[in-house]
Amino acid sequence: MRILATKKLTPIQKSMLKGYDVQQKEMISISYGENFIVNEKISHAIFTSANAVKSVFERNKNKKDNFDNVYCVGAKTKSLLASYGVKVCHVAKNASALAAILVEKEIEDLHFYCGNLRHQDLPLAMAEHGIMVTENVVYQTELSNHCFEMSFDMVMFFSPSGVMSYVNGLNSCNVKAICIGYTTATEAINSFEEVFVAEETTVESVIDKLKEISSH
Repeated sequence: MRILATKKLTPIQKSMLKGYDVQQKEMISISYGENFIVNEKISHAIFTSANAVKSVFERNKNKKDNFDNVYCVGAKTKSLLASYGVKVCHVAKNASALAAILVEKEIEDLHFYCGNLRHQDLPLAMAEHGIMVTENVVYQTELSNHCFEMSFDMVMFFSPSGVMSYVNGLNSCNVKAICIGYTTATEAINSFEEVFVAEETTVESVIDKLKEISSH
């Protein structure tokens, strides 16, 4: 069975796929903005990706004390925020679920830290309830749009932009798409008939889901 991982796996992660023909290809590249400094107190901040966290706290060295209430999507994003000493008020599986939480809190304004290819689900949901969202684009995602000469039985996707890059490369969508989360799966459903979502938002969980599906 031939598998495509749309990002480089660690040796341990690849060892979990022993017995499979695994191909690896980075389908996106990330660049972080410089000199993005937060000098004011941010009452409510949203992070929906680990890359946004890296840009704000690692690359641009912003202080966690400037962020009062922080909300995020995904266990990986929460874990990374915690590594910088940032306490997360609420974590959700996807942007829509997070939007529902924020609406209940009757927040008046939010700061959304995101990439250039962010989905508009959360800002649109906030706008419907009269909540002002300030979008801060803190990293850039570039798609490779790579076209593969070989075909695959299953493809592992780790971001919506990874799905977009694969599809834009005119690769076959007659394969099983194994996705790291619901936002990624929502993008995949537009092109793939068979879409599966990992139990947790980790690479290891995606691999576990792939092995579960392939055993049936």
